[in-house]
Amino acid sequence: MQITDLIYEKRDGAAWITINRPERRNALGETTTRQLVQLCEQAATDGGVHAVVITGAGGDAFCAGGDMLDTFQRREGHTQQQWSDRIRQGPNVLARLLQAMPKPVVACINGVAAGGGATIALACDLRIASDKARFCFPFARIGLTPEFGCSYLLQRTVGAGRANELLLLGDFVDAATAERYGLVNRLSSHQELGRVTQEVVDRLVALPAGALAGIKGLQQFARSRDLRETLEQEALALGRAFTSSEHRSAVSAFLNRKSQARPVHQAGA
Repeated sequence: MQITDLIYEKRDGAAWITINRPERRNALGETTTRQLVQLCEQAATDGGVHAVVITGAGGDAFCAGGDMLDTFQRREGHTQQQWSDRIRQGPNVLARLLQAMPKPVVACINGVAAGGGATIALACDLRIASDKARFCFPFARIGLTPEFGCSYLLQRTVGAGRANELLLLGDFVDAATAERYGLVNRLSSHQELGRVTQEVVDRLVALPAGALAGIKGLQQFARSRDLRETLEQEALALGRAFTSSEHRSAVSAFLNRKSQARPVHQAGA
């Protein structure tokens, strides 16, 4: 598929994917979600990419959700089956991909995140937001239900009661409130958002990729399994980790640093 709605950049071991429809507040157009899938798959399979960032172009919107004109009005005559198939082929695929990708995904939220935009951010592993960001899950207000795994992810992020409030009332919440609810991991001034996000991404890129992939996999596994099954999965994962070259390299580097930090005692001192 031709990429028209997104910008893809590789920077120092990370892939930055920018939703580039600022004239529509980066709303999701006819093929935007499937283009996101394509670029995320590209990043997931690129050995030179160790982390992924999703953000929005311009200074006031991360993603304003589905484009009312480009998506809804043009498909007004669609049947239930056609709409369901569209969700299966777009939002459902992207949500699974972001969660299952063996690389950390960071949402750099530079402004409004509403509807599908808020749920795309929710499907990422970390969310760093500008103090000018606002969040909204307005599905009920326009006679719709959640997508992109929102009904699964939101209650696991903020709790069932808060998720009910956000989904049933559909009110906007500001960045500080979103942080208090747990929707946002870190807040930044609007001017410093790029720098703060880059610092987090640099830290992720510098960490052992296999360990990050293992942690993401365990988190995903544990969401739907009991403690006994999760403990067994942890045992299997640690067996792989303890015998990996990246673990041996990390231990060796740690011991070297510790050795170099010891004071040298002169004979006879």
